[in-house]
Amino acid sequence: MKLNIFVTFEQTISLLLKMKSRVYTSLLLVLITTICLAQKNFTKAKIITTERDTLSGYINYKEWIKSPGQITFKEDLSQPSVVNYDTKQILGFIIDSNQETYHSLNFKVEKLPRSSNKIMYSSMKEYNNRAKITDSISTFARVLTAGKATLYHYVDKDAEAHFLIKKDDSLHVLIYHIIETKRYSANFREYRSQMAEILVDACKPLPIYATDYYVSSMKKLISTYNACFNEPIKTESVEKDKGRWEYGIMAGAGYTKLTHSMGTSFSYVSVKGDATITPVGGVFLNYVFARGRGRFALMNELHTYHVKSSIFFDGEHFNFDMHYLGLQHLFRYTVYVGKPSVYALLGFSYSRVIKQNSTMVRRDGSIEPLVMFSWSVKNDEQRGIAGIGLSLKKLMLEGRYYRGNGFAGGLSTAIPNNRFDILLKFNFGRISKNNS
Repeated sequence: MKLNIFVTFEQTISLLLKMKSRVYTSLLLVLITTICLAQKNFTKAKIITTERDTLSGYINYKEWIKSPGQITFKEDLSQPSVVNYDTKQILGFIIDSNQETYHSLNFKVEKLPRSSNKIMYSSMKEYNNRAKITDSISTFARVLTAGKATLYHYVDKDAEAHFLIKKDDSLHVLIYHIIETKRYSANFREYRSQMAEILVDACKPLPIYATDYYVSSMKKLISTYNACFNEPIKTESVEKDKGRWEYGIMAGAGYTKLTHSMGTSFSYVSVKGDATITPVGGVFLNYVFARGRGRFALMNELHTYHVKSSIFFDGEHFNFDMHYLGLQHLFRYTVYVGKPSVYALLGFSYSRVIKQNSTMVRRDGSIEPLVMFSWSVKNDEQRGIAGIGLSLKKLMLEGRYYRGNGFAGGLSTAIPNNRFDILLKFNFGRISKNNS
């Protein structure tokens, strides 16, 4: 009698679209969002008072993409109360860990967009004769470099960047517009002619007209100008702790319990397999982004795992035993709530069978390799991954849930492969300051 033997599986495209997967994924995303919104990141810093005194304490450091108009400060981490300061109450502040510096500025800027929603003018004449509408801005602007001339970086609520130069107590807003008419688009780089006038006393020719309206290009130009003078040059960098690589080994154990769909001449019967604990291991190479104090990372893993399941059906004993090798790609978000750090994982994997040791014990006690029909069995598996972990210095401990489509390819089964792993990882690469 021929038996069609299946194991839990689904098509890859429906991996996260089934009801349970949607629930798991939604719960994980809600958890991450809640943590992110509730998180306070009080970092050692200094504020500069209006009397130009320096006061040490802790600032709720949000690593602002949009320039802040207010900060939250406390003198000691143990005190429950906080003080909010706006641009009228302090002159600025400095983050100790990376010397990121912000100054309180007041200025006016013409609001013309530089993105896909550009303002349309019928002609350049209309643009030149436009009524200029300006916004009054009061903000903490980031210092990019300081010296005889100080370069500031301001990002508005629409995430558009503006640069300002302060020299001899005069503040200049550098103008850059992208204009679109019915015939063409035009880039008005008025900031270049402005800088040519502001930096006229440079000790050597500067590449002003080759300078782009970007942080790195503008910062390099003003730093070169400041180098002409004997005044101390103070350069700040938001990414002093640059992106870094993590690499190492991982090992652990996985728990799997499969439900098999066994075919008979009349119907399919669901049979639960034995729960098994099998080893898992591999190597990893992660990239940790600089912005965000190492919170965000892309993880890449070469991993191997073992799937075993034993069932008794129709007088015969089936022993499934397969070794997989595959790649895993995940996104990691770390929450610095203390030591160890806590992080969440979300990603997917693709694996192939590299060793097949499945056997069948027949009614007479004989053992033979388990031969499965090629149309019902596939040699690969795709899985969605969700997990949480703890990180302390070089060590990481993770708990993961996998939902895969198994090794069966027939259309008559729809029970997924669920697996839980506990992994211990050791990182040989550079670690975050927050984890040391």
